[in-house]
Amino acid sequence: MDLVESCTMTRLCSTLDDLDFLTLNVLRCLQSCKTGRDFIQSYGIHSVPDLSRGNYFANLSSTRRRDFTRQIADQMRIAHLPGLRAFDDPLGIFPELAKWEVCAADGHKMAHATHDPRNDKNEYSPVNGIYMMDLRTGFADFLCLCKPTDRGIEHELTALKRVVGDRLRCGAGKGKSTLLVYDRAIIDFEYAYNLKQCKSIYILTGWKENLSPQTSIAREVDRSNHANVLILSDETITFKDARGTWRRITARCPDSKDVFITLTNQMTLPPGVLNECFRLRWGIEKLFDQQEQKLDERKAWATSENAKTTQALSICITHNLLLLFKASLKRDEDIEDTKVSSDYLKKLDVRENEAKKAGRIFPKVLYIALYRPTEMSLQFIRWLRGGLVRSTLYNQAITLLRPLMAAYI
Repeated sequence: MDLVESCTMTRLCSTLDDLDFLTLNVLRCLQSCKTGRDFIQSYGIHSVPDLSRGNYFANLSSTRRRDFTRQIADQMRIAHLPGLRAFDDPLGIFPELAKWEVCAADGHKMAHATHDPRNDKNEYSPVNGIYMMDLRTGFADFLCLCKPTDRGIEHELTALKRVVGDRLRCGAGKGKSTLLVYDRAIIDFEYAYNLKQCKSIYILTGWKENLSPQTSIAREVDRSNHANVLILSDETITFKDARGTWRRITARCPDSKDVFITLTNQMTLPPGVLNECFRLRWGIEKLFDQQEQKLDERKAWATSENAKTTQALSICITHNLLLLFKASLKRDEDIEDTKVSSDYLKKLDVRENEAKKAGRIFPKVLYIALYRPTEMSLQFIRWLRGGLVRSTLYNQAITLLRPLMAAYI
């Protein structure tokens, strides 16, 4: 409520005010509805009696409503991200990252809207949005949509180059730099050089097999730093016709013969810290899994670009509200999703045994210190859905939640 009242984009509306609009979009993300009509009939008109299919979809396509939702998402980050970090920051174990913002970003596709037009291949183009996640807290943000083309959708890098201002800096203030962790789609040497020089944004990504360095110089690895335990090599490399120097970091998997190679233009952080940051990029994939498998957000709500942007922002706001609620449950009710963390610890034990059999070092303490479940368990989401629909008293709902967080049904 306070965020909505302080928003400069708010306007009075007799049928569907801004708070109701935002609430409906969060509710639609939380509830498992297959279509807009399904949502309006099952939940919408119970909250807003004058809601209709016409005014709901008209508001979804509104430029002002889109900008309002963006402003709410930004204000949520400003208001709540510092508190989440103070409460729990897994990257705090690396003092080298004290002056760094560390974010993962990636594109995620969902199915086209029902009334989207076909392209020149007589096919429907998927809706590809690029999202960002703060690796310290799991806080999510939406960057941009990849535009549809005559034969599909544009490359993610093309869309990223349209992101203006400091949005890619992940909120980094003066004197701070940003480490942007992305998959191999981000590799564009000129683009990376400009981000580094102009915005103090450094790229960390995976190695491409077709890359051919012009020079390679081995760098010394500090073996006294426990973060470097899996590092096999660290090299300074250059590429023909590419400005700036890069690093190629090679690390072993502790419980298999797999080798992981990362590429970065960040030249000072320990290689083991960078390797762990890239490993934690998997958290954004779990965010997408939650979006699809648990929130059932697999299809665009409407045809317009405004509506698709509003939907993406609403998904991020919903996820961030869940994060904040989960943190408050831990702080105020001493409730954690122990069944999920227990499963993770059991899997770590299995991996540690496999590593010992192979005579390898397994950094179990490091993995435990960095572990935070990004996605919510489905039992927690079902509990929340039921509580919202039935208007359960808070204390009664908490009593029902405790066993659901301790074990699977």
